[in-house]
Amino acid sequence: MFDYDNMGDLFIENIKKLFFPEEWINLDLKFSKSEIFAMLFLDKRKEITMTELVEYINSPMSTATGIVDRLVKSRYVQRDRSEKDRRIVILRLTEDGTKLVKSLKGMISEYINMIVDDLTEEEKQFMMGIILKVVHNLQKKLDTAIPNTQDNNEIKKIIIE
Repeated sequence: MFDYDNMGDLFIENIKKLFFPEEWINLDLKFSKSEIFAMLFLDKRKEITMTELVEYINSPMSTATGIVDRLVKSRYVQRDRSEKDRRIVILRLTEDGTKLVKSLKGMISEYINMIVDDLTEEEKQFMMGIILKVVHNLQKKLDTAIPNTQDNNEIKKIIIE
């Protein structure tokens, strides 16, 4: 029988070690998680529109605009207008932004290597399978908890007296 209480206690007692190791202290902690995700997304895609960012970080346009404003002010992101359609805002990482993301990815890689160094190839594969299963189960729970509003595009008649 799986001991959920002990697993919960173990998780709570060690969560700080897993997610806030000493190695991460060098990371500039002035960034929110949304700002970091935005920069990682920009690094992956090279350039994105504001609409793509909104969809990726799952936030309203006003929130995404605030995130981009802070990153532009910090000189990590560059904001330009599309040459094809001036209404479209294009985002790109600056040289400083690219250096920061490279540093962050390097830190993450070092941390992952520290975790898996003593594992056999079979254990690494097993761990990856478990992580993917956990992520899949969490996503399934989130998908059922949040109703899909995109499928509800019906027109409603409002009677005005």
